[in-house]
Amino acid sequence: MKNSRKALFSLLCAAFCVVIFACASGGGAAKPAAGEPVPTLATGEWMVFNDEADKGNSTVKMVDAEEVINGKKTMVHHVTGNVTTKFQYGFAGWGLNHDDKTLELYKTAKSFSFWILGDGQRYTIKFKTKDIKDYCYYEFSFDTDKGEPKLIEVPVKFFMQPSWGQATRLYQQNVTGVEWQTHESWRKTPNNNPFDIKMWDFTIYN
Repeated sequence: MKNSRKALFSLLCAAFCVVIFACASGGGAAKPAAGEPVPTLATGEWMVFNDEADKGNSTVKMVDAEEVINGKKTMVHHVTGNVTTKFQYGFAGWGLNHDDKTLELYKTAKSFSFWILGDGQRYTIKFKTKDIKDYCYYEFSFDTDKGEPKLIEVPVKFFMQPSWGQATRLYQQNVTGVEWQTHESWRKTPNNNPFDIKMWDFTIYN
């Protein structure tokens, strides 16, 4: 009986050592589940745009600064401005002048996410492709909660093309960029439609 117990104890010790060795060899970290999308922070230079080219006078500016969020230093993009209707469809927005790595990720992305601290207004994220010539890009509109951070998650299949343009299929391989824009539904007056948001952690899932 004692010999049997010793043999069993030795076998359990050996099995335990194998598990420890396997964890040490793999870094001890759990591997992502098969087929689970891999998140990557988008990279490039952030920029803003408005309706000046359409003879409008909407304004927009962006200030980038590190802030501590959930105990971690995070680059936050603070975008402010005012939309007017000097150009009938007045607009302003911001976007990312992506690098080559991010552009390639756009082409096979399954979804996107980002955090936004909003002003209670509605905004739109646009997926721009070179085959659409009338600016009727695929888009997804979202509401913000005033003064409250909110995670926005957008599967690529949720992007829809507005009805006012030429209907075109979404070909991800033709992507030229991703932008955010004020939404026309909240313009209240011709000259005074201010907006103020903060955004961070724009992430691509492949």
